[in-house]
Amino acid sequence: MGVTVEVAPDAFEAEAIEIMADNRDSMLGFLAVETQWRVAATMAGMIWLGLDYNAVDVAMRRQGMPDAVFADLRTMEAEALAILNGGE
Repeated sequence: MGVTVEVAPDAFEAEAIEIMADNRDSMLGFLAVETQWRVAATMAGMIWLGLDYNAVDVAMRRQGMPDAVFADLRTMEAEALAILNGGE
């Protein structure tokens, strides 16, 4: 497409984190839907609206996730939205 993108060598270095066993399903659920964000493009930039709950439902059912994971996903979604939309 005629576009050259330069990536810094350390751009993908990740710090290892430990996930508690009680949070395993919730973390796997969140990773399963990481591409299912609803976004609005405006003149001011992107506004992250939240997860597409239809896609979340499909992913959770297909992976056999317990219903309790959905509440955890909503908590993680709220925290992610605050960061994605410029807050912390």
